[in-house]
Amino acid sequence: MEDSETHNLQKETIKQQYEVVKARTAPPNDSNIGSHVREYGDKTFKDDKLFLYQGFYPAKSSITNRPLLSPSLKGAINQRDVDILFMWKKYEQLNVGSEEKQRALREFKETVLHRKHLDSSIDFIGKLVFGFEGPSVLEATKGPGQPLVDYWDCLKTMVRVFESQCGSLTQYGTKHMRAFTNICNNGVSETEMKEKSISACDSYNMGKWSSLVLGHSVWSAALQ
Repeated sequence: MEDSETHNLQKETIKQQYEVVKARTAPPNDSNIGSHVREYGDKTFKDDKLFLYQGFYPAKSSITNRPLLSPSLKGAINQRDVDILFMWKKYEQLNVGSEEKQRALREFKETVLHRKHLDSSIDFIGKLVFGFEGPSVLEATKGPGQPLVDYWDCLKTMVRVFESQCGSLTQYGTKHMRAFTNICNNGVSETEMKEKSISACDSYNMGKWSSLVLGHSVWSAALQ
């Protein structure tokens, strides 16, 4: 269910949550953006409280009985930004000064910092491998009708090498898949990629982003 941990589930109904999602996903005055949320199936239980289906433990929550959010959608949200938007909305809903709010802010900041690390480290690896032309090489596109990557096994390997030295790509990091394909298409070896990744990320404390903690991303697994 959508952002249920940011509301009092003993008071919010299934119908209320549906209306919030519907309003945020497709603004009433603009049918050209967003998605169109619809109700299907048995609707007789729409007035049931959410805690009946998800549970609720008030002693563990600092969520107050605040009005449901009804933000208007100003534009489509990039799929890669959904996680940080979710974290920020969660942070805004928590009580000021609570331990949960402080923890939510730390999580948000850590996620933003890891994103910046991914961007800068991939850019730096490009420069280490290809010189100052690195950024343009990493962003190069192939002609119409040509395959995205010449060697799929190489792409899987390069992603895993990077994640082992620099941390998980996460959903956000998929924006850099073209960079990895160009690394492969330009004949960079696994050994060189590892060396350059170590140089770029040696001082970075991966912490919870380590592949030893998270495992390798679904993107490298999907390429198997």
